[in-house]
Amino acid sequence: GQVGKAIELLEHVVAVQQTVLAEEHPDQPASLHELARAYSEDRQVRKAIRLLEHITAVGQRLLPEEHPDRLITQQVLAEAYETDGQVRKAVELQERVVEVRERVLAEEHPERLKSQHALAVVYLADGQVRKAIELLEHVVAVRQIVLVEDHPSRLASKHALAFAYLAVGQVRKAIELLEHVEVRQQMVLAEEHPDRLASQHELARAYGRDGQVQRAIELLEHVVAVKQRVLREDHPERLKSQSLLATFAAKRRRS
Repeated sequence: GQVGKAIELLEHVVAVQQTVLAEEHPDQPASLHELARAYSEDRQVRKAIRLLEHITAVGQRLLPEEHPDRLITQQVLAEAYETDGQVRKAVELQERVVEVRERVLAEEHPERLKSQHALAVVYLADGQVRKAIELLEHVVAVRQIVLVEDHPSRLASKHALAFAYLAVGQVRKAIELLEHVEVRQQMVLAEEHPDRLASQHELARAYGRDGQVQRAIELLEHVVAVKQRVLREDHPERLKSQSLLATFAAKRRRS
């Protein structure tokens, strides 16, 4: 596929650069970074982690703590750790990135907000739901001031906050947020867009938790129909929605 071709090309570029460029040359970390991203896309997460750990070590030696390149690499490495199930490592690294960005960037700076959102998401993965909610409520409040209503980042933070609310049983708050997100996404995203489908899946889950099983089923039937059209049969997201639909259908039969 295209990712495989990209990996082959980038591996060649990196091999050549390593023979002719000094380790601290700016082109070398940039190429390694691209290769790590390609490995992640190709689900070769351990390879990506090894590369990103190397780039991070070089950056720590050569760049000041607040240098944007150093922080971006740390954030991408944290995301790779999370994908690999190394959640504690991901939390520690994201906390470090947020601490630096909160010190050097204005409250509404996009990179500061992006880091705070990423840290909240990894808090959720680590079961630190209250911390996630506190951080996401802040991010949502700031993004409501500085971003237009249908901006993807603003909607993404609301989606994540709704997910966190569901985790602590604040179902009505979650529904209110997700209904708003879903309405805005209908206006700006195609029916099969992954973000729109994810919001509809979560909203259906929230309806089910709230006892609105029929509404949950109707929404999930739509989500499953779209996913069957655009995703392969064994895709995890397709299977997740099919499973939830089966659960709610069984619940309706029992009632």
